Order: sequence, then structure tokens, then C-alpha cells
Amino acid sequence: MRKFAKIINILIAVLFIFRPSKDKAEAGKPSADETKYSSVMVSLDKKTGLIEPIKIKVVTSKVSVIKGADLYAMTRQAIDALGGMKTIVKKGDRVFIKPNYITGGLDGHDPVSAGEIAHPEVVASVAEECVKAGAKEVVIGEWVERPIKINFGGKEGKDGAQVQRLVDLLNKKYGHKIFLINLMEHTTYFRYFPSRTKLNFLAIPDLVADADVVISIPALKTHHKPSPVSLGLKNFMGVMPSSLYGEPRYKLHHAGLHQVIVDINKAIQPDLVVVSAAFGMEGPGASLFLGGKAVDVSKRIGGALVIAGRDPVATDATATRIITKDWDPVPANPDLGTPWYVNHIRMAAEQGLGNLDSSKISIIGEQLDNVKMNWERSDDNVYPELPGEKDESRL
Repeated sequence: MRKFAKIINILIAVLFIFRPSKDKAEAGKPSADETKYSSVMVSLDKKTGLIEPIKIKVVTSKVSVIKGADLYAMTRQAIDALGGMKTIVKKGDRVFIKPNYITGGLDGHDPVSAGEIAHPEVVASVAEECVKAGAKEVVIGEWVERPIKINFGGKEGKDGAQVQRLVDLLNKKYGHKIFLINLMEHTTYFRYFPSRTKLNFLAIPDLVADADVVISIPALKTHHKPSPVSLGLKNFMGVMPSSLYGEPRYKLHHAGLHQVIVDINKAIQPDLVVVSAAFGMEGPGASLFLGGKAVDVSKRIGGALVIAGRDPVATDATATRIITKDWDPVPANPDLGTPWYVNHIRMAAEQGLGNLDSSKISIIGEQLDNVKMNWERSDDNVYPELPGEKDESRL
């Protein structure tokens, strides 16, 4: 027995003496700097992480629906109803705000009153609330298709995004903390996030991916194929680089647009959605050029709307319910309603991004029955998108 123990001790000593050093063991590993922005290693960084099923407790989602005439004040009221911006933005945070500025660079017509883009008062009010909450910087922008650049100034009632004047006033008041940028000109690198589609990964510009807080400000719109509506979730298609995915981002459509929208939102994890609904668009929307029809919401229900929520699925589902009053068919379960027949909203709910079921959504402010409208749907039969149907976005 002693002889055996002696042999074991000798073997342990030999292994200890000839063990590989830590430096040699790690010599084959690339340095952190070498892998910082590679598509493989970036999927492991603090922002990206390996995508795992999102675990959300079954809780009620709050969505505020505010009606009135003063959009600036209404926007603040909608955010306050959720607990205020200080519950979202902390001191020193970097905030990225993504308005829908799809036609913000086109002159010759007014994209605001056309319902194509987010109203400048809603955008400026959200930005101011972020600064007041302690944000270090607030970036407002999107990636518009080349060669168009967003005209942040424009002429009130005529063209452009018409937000420059309001931002200049805020910067004069609070110091230069709000920036209006075209992502195609100010993206330094991309972070890559996993996708369930054949693309495997999706590239997100650094100013979006690295932000501490991300806010979506869509306009209230119906849409043509492949989506019946265009709201907070779909709005983030506007940060995707056309230099990688083509114009108009056809590679994302071919990969399966509905899942791509869900994957983008999984990556970005938006903190707040504020739907601008003074004006909107019905029919085969997105823009007047594509056949959309402008809607002055005040003429329909006696006042403009601002719809806001921390849960992007619940907020989009609520906005969808507001403009699809008489759409049919609808699911047998009334708690699901028309949002269940919008593929990307349903899929986002199924994959854990939020609540679609109206029984799990608490409406603050206006009662939905008092503000529901029957907007014209697109004439290309995009609605209903029934579960299990072929994904026509791939065609």
C-alpha cells in the first residue's frame, strides 16, 4: 500500500512540474481587442449575449392612451402615466430615439400632416423628458435609404421632419445634449445579434446597440404587404443598414420579415414605445407615394392621440385595436382580437417580448371604445395573417 501511495505522489509531482502555463494555455486565444467587433465574439458581449428564451413574469402591461390637442403636453402626460421618464432613463444614460422618418428627407409635400412620419412635437417632448431625467446624450435618428438623407429641418407644413427648430430650443435650454443624425453617416461599427432566420445574425448600428435606453416613436399607420400595420416593433426596420441588406432592405424581406422584426426587437429590447397619432395613414400605407391616405385623427374622434407603453407588444396591440374597429375576421377569443392576425405582433408575443392578450393589458387614460376607429385596410389582402400561413414576406 505504501509503495502504491509513493507511486501516486510521484505521478502528481510530475504532472505539476510539466503542467502547461496559463500563458501558453491561452496563447491560442485571440485578444479581446482582436475579437471585440467580430460577428462571432460580438454575440457574446454584454449588450448582445447569447439569445435565450426571454423569461417574462405573467404581469399586466400598462399602456397609456391620451387624447387632446396639445401634443407636447400629451406626450409628457402619457409618459407620466407609466411612472415618468425617471423610471426609464437614469442619470448619465445614453438614449437612442428612433422616430419613423421614412419620408423625412423628401421635399415637395408635408410628411407630418400626411401621417407618414412621427410628429415633431412628440419627438421633441420625448427627448426633453429624457434630458430632464438625466440623460447624458440623446441621439435621434434612423438609416434612410440612399441617397436620401433626413431633412431634420424642413419647412413647417411643407416638407422634412420639422424637428430641428424644437431640438435647437431644447439644446439652448439644457446644453447641447440632443443630436439629430443619419445613421448611414455616423455608424462606426455594427454589433451582430442572433436571428432565427437563415441570416443567422443581424447587424445593428453601434449607436443603437450600445445605447442604455432605446425608444421607438412610430406614426399610427396601416401598411401594405407584408404587414397590415406599421407601429413600434416594425419601426426598428429603419435602423437596419441598407448597405448590408439592400434597398429597400430586400434581404431582410426574403429571409422572412416577420421573424426579422421579432429578432431585431429581441436584440434592441426597446424600453419605451410612444405612438404619434395626431395624424396617421390608412390604406396601403407607409407613404402617399405607395397609395396611403392621410388621416387627421382629430377629425375622426375629436382629438389627437398619443399612445405609450413600456411593453412594445402591448403598445402595438393597443394601437392596432384602435384603428381596426370593424376589421374581420377576428379570433374566437375576443382577448386576442385583430392583433393576433398581425404576424409579427403575434410572433413577438409568442416569443416572450410582451403581452398581446387584452386581459393582460391595463389601459390608462381614454377608454378604447371611445377612441376606436375603422381605418381602411390595404387593398392587397394582407389582413388577416393567419397563424401557420406561408410567410409571404419571403416571396
